[in-house]
Amino acid sequence: KQMVLPMDYGQIIPDDEPVRILDALLEELDYTELLHLYPSTKGRKLRIPPVILFKIIVFSMMEGHYSLRDMEHQCRYNIQYLWLLEGRKAPSHMTIGRFLKRLPLDVLEHLFTQLVGVLSQCDSITWDEVYIDGTKLEANANRYTAVWKKQVKYSLGLLQEKREALQDNLLALLSMDTTAMTDDERLAVTAKACEEAGITIVHGAGHRQSKEQKLLQAAMDIRDKQQDLDEQMETLRKRNSYSRTDHDATFMRMKDDHTKKGQPKAAYNIQIAVESEYIVGVAVGSNPADQHTLIPFLKQLRRDYGKLPAHVVADAGYDSEANLDWLNRHGCQSVIKPHYYEHDKTAAAKKDISRADNMTYDADRDEYICAKGRRLSYKETYTRANENGYVQEFKVYECEKCSYCSYRKQCQKMRGGKKPQRNKSITQNLHYLELQKDNKARFQSEAGIQLRINRSIQVEGTFGVIKEDFDYRRIHRRGEEGVLKELLMISFGFNVRKLVNRVKKGRVSQRFLDKEKTAC
Repeated sequence: KQMVLPMDYGQIIPDDEPVRILDALLEELDYTELLHLYPSTKGRKLRIPPVILFKIIVFSMMEGHYSLRDMEHQCRYNIQYLWLLEGRKAPSHMTIGRFLKRLPLDVLEHLFTQLVGVLSQCDSITWDEVYIDGTKLEANANRYTAVWKKQVKYSLGLLQEKREALQDNLLALLSMDTTAMTDDERLAVTAKACEEAGITIVHGAGHRQSKEQKLLQAAMDIRDKQQDLDEQMETLRKRNSYSRTDHDATFMRMKDDHTKKGQPKAAYNIQIAVESEYIVGVAVGSNPADQHTLIPFLKQLRRDYGKLPAHVVADAGYDSEANLDWLNRHGCQSVIKPHYYEHDKTAAAKKDISRADNMTYDADRDEYICAKGRRLSYKETYTRANENGYVQEFKVYECEKCSYCSYRKQCQKMRGGKKPQRNKSITQNLHYLELQKDNKARFQSEAGIQLRINRSIQVEGTFGVIKEDFDYRRIHRRGEEGVLKELLMISFGFNVRKLVNRVKKGRVSQRFLDKEKTAC
C-alpha cells in the first residue's frame, strides 16, 4: 500500500492536544541534575535522550498506561508518542525500566517542584491555603504474605523454651553449663562434642541419629530461627506488620475489602497536598493513621518550596495536639475538623452529664462543678509522651464525694457489671483545649466554611480523578521509593491534564475559592 501519512506527525496532532501542552510545559524545566546522570564523555551515545524518555513516561502515566510493556507498545504505534520521540526508534520496556530505576528520587522531586513553580507563574497557585488528605492504596504484594509482630514475639517465646531445653540436654550429656553462651558458641560446643565422640553425621530415612547429632541439629535450628526472627523485628520496627513480597508495605484495613470481613491488605498510606486544583506535594507512608503523617508531610513541603502555606485545611483524621501545636508554632492557620465535632452535635452528647464540657468550670478555684452541684478539685498533673516523642500534660480533677448521689448512675458508667467504687474523676489537657478552641473558631467562621467546602471538592475530587478517570486503584511498583516515584509521575500527568482542562474552560488564573465567593 502507498504511504499516506505525512512525514511530520505534528501535522496530524492539533495545537490544543494535551501532548503539545505537556511538551511545552516540561520544556520549561531545568534538567541539569538529570543530564548529569548520563555524561556524554563516557560510554556509547544514547539512542534516546533522557529528557524525551521522561516526557514519554509522564505522558504514559497521564494516559493511564502504567505498565512498561504498555509504554513500549504506545511508543511503537501511537502517533503522539512518535511525535515525542522526534523520529527516534521506540524504546523497549527494559530501556524505560532502567531509566526509572536509575532516576534518583531527589532529582524527580526537584523536577516536580519546578513544575509547580512553572504552574504558579501561569496559573493561580498562591500558597494561601493547602488542602491535605490521604487514602490507602493496595500495594503490589501478595495478599496472604503478612508478618505480624505479635506472631514474631510469640515465636521468640517458643524459641526461648527450646533454647532452655537444649541447655538442659547439654548439661546432662556434656556436664557443661551453656546458659551464658550465645547461640553461635553453643553450636560450636555441640559440633566439637560430636567431633570428639567420632559421630558420623547421617541424613535421610533409614538412618538413626545419635544424641549428639540431634543436639547439634537443634542448636543449628535455634541459631537460624533466631536470625530470621531478628531480621523480621528489624523490618517491623514500629509497625505491627509487613508483607514478605514488599517489606515497606503495611497491612491495613481497606474500604475495598474482597473478603467482606474486614481482612487487611498490604497497602501504603498516600498523602497529597492540593492547591488551586493542582497537586503540590505527595508523600508515601507505612503508618495507617493520618494523624502521624501531617508534620513530616509539611516539613517535606517546606524543604521543597522553602515556605509553608498560610492555611492548612484537613479533615478530622489530622486533629491532634501535636499537629495543632506544630502549626501554631510555625505560623500556619489550622482549619482542621475537630474529631469530636459530629459527636458534639448529637442530643446524647449534650445531655451527657459525665462529660467535662457539660460541667461548670470555676476558673478562680480551678474546679469543675457537676450536675449535682458537687466540686471536682484539682488532684495531680502528669505527663505522657506519644510514639513520636511529643510530651502531653494532663490535669486530673476528682470529686470530693460521690456517695449517695442520685446522678451517679448517669455520671459514672459501670464497668464489668460492677458499680464504681471510687469518686468521679476527669482528665483535662488544657493546652490541647486552648488549641482546639482557636482551631474551632476558624473552622466555624465564614472563611472556614468556604475552605471546608473547597476541601471536599479539591482534594477529594483529586483522589476521585486519579482512581476513576486514571483507573489507578492499585500500586504497580514495590518499595517505598518506587511507589513515590510512580505517584510523582502520576502527579506530573494529573497537573498537566488539569492545566489543559483549565485552559479549555477559560479558568486560568481563577481560584476555585474566588469562584465560589462570587457565586454567593
